[in-house]
Amino acid sequence: MSIANPTPLRVGAKGTLHGWSVTVAGRVVLGVEVGGERFFWNEYHLVDGAGNSGTLVYEETDDGPEWKLFQLLTPRQPMPVSEAEVKKVGDRVSFGGAAIPITLVDRSTVHHIEGTAPEGVEVGDLADFFNADAGDHMIVASWTGNEIEFYEGRDVPAEVVATAFGLPRGAPGFRTTKLHSGSSQSPGKQTTGIVLAVLAVVGLIAANSCFSRKPTMPAAGQATVRRPSQTAPTLRLTNGTSGVLGARTYTIGGHALVGVGRIAGKYDRHEYHLTGENQGSALLINGLNGGTRQWHLLQPVAPPANFTAYDAAAQRKGRQLNLGGVNVTITELFLSQPRAVDGTPAAGIWPVEKNYGFVATSPGEWWVARWTERGLSLHRGAPLDEASVFAALGPGPEKPK
Repeated sequence: MSIANPTPLRVGAKGTLHGWSVTVAGRVVLGVEVGGERFFWNEYHLVDGAGNSGTLVYEETDDGPEWKLFQLLTPRQPMPVSEAEVKKVGDRVSFGGAAIPITLVDRSTVHHIEGTAPEGVEVGDLADFFNADAGDHMIVASWTGNEIEFYEGRDVPAEVVATAFGLPRGAPGFRTTKLHSGSSQSPGKQTTGIVLAVLAVVGLIAANSCFSRKPTMPAAGQATVRRPSQTAPTLRLTNGTSGVLGARTYTIGGHALVGVGRIAGKYDRHEYHLTGENQGSALLINGLNGGTRQWHLLQPVAPPANFTAYDAAAQRKGRQLNLGGVNVTITELFLSQPRAVDGTPAAGIWPVEKNYGFVATSPGEWWVARWTERGLSLHRGAPLDEASVFAALGPGPEKPK
């Protein structure tokens, strides 16, 4: 792991960010472990002359540098640690009158401190946290022992950070790369599949990263390393295993290792095709948004007659739409392709070509839409506790000791 500062922003630097005059008091390197691999990010601890503080978080992604400013948030209704501890991906939390879906639950470690860290932060500290993503801003809850704090983060363009601290825009951490351009208008029905793909990619570029940028109580800056592609955990379920999920008996008919790309980076996830009673079927997905302990059971549903692949391609993260009478909010856009398929899944479950898609939520439910130029599929379901999945279907023979 490199703990070197990846940007020219240094401890002691002074600047004015959004009209706020601050000094960089410290830099902290934090990390999380995903599928046996560690991922790191930098947090720069900002202070002003009045004793106020904030955290400027830097992360290097496959699509360039990303910066986000976090500041301490006092919720109207305090949440005790006992309540935060039982939250899981898919639950909703209320902040500012809005119910925001939790997109990640994990634990971070402080790996390095340079300069002055926020009070109480030391190398080796562990903190549990969850991210709630509202699209235009992120809420993070972080707790250690019986102490819990909340932060609100918003994206800051790299050029704004560079200007605020008088740094060259072409320096590491501030280089911007134009990846794609195109119209966000929904194409006409005669539009080719190529335009359909371009629209989906433009949507990916517009999306915000949902990978953790959690400030640890509130953490200082840390040395970042470029996040490599995530690999799926070795743990998997065994084809042919039967069990009860959601009061229904299913058998695992097939498995696919699916590569997923989004603006926050790349990762792999496991998907299982389940056959059920009366010829019913479902998808069991491990790692829908990249979390290795994240499970969702989803049943296929017919897309509304007036919602086609072209309509899906025009959607953006944070947008609300109606699917068959249910109002949903899009929380993630992605590009996926099966990397390996085994077992005897039903035909068409995992097309060999690349799929564009989005994840959406409604109260208590998750939706996954995937499409190619040949058509659109839609699945609807709910998250499952990992323990209930293993109790029903059991971990496969590759379960790590």
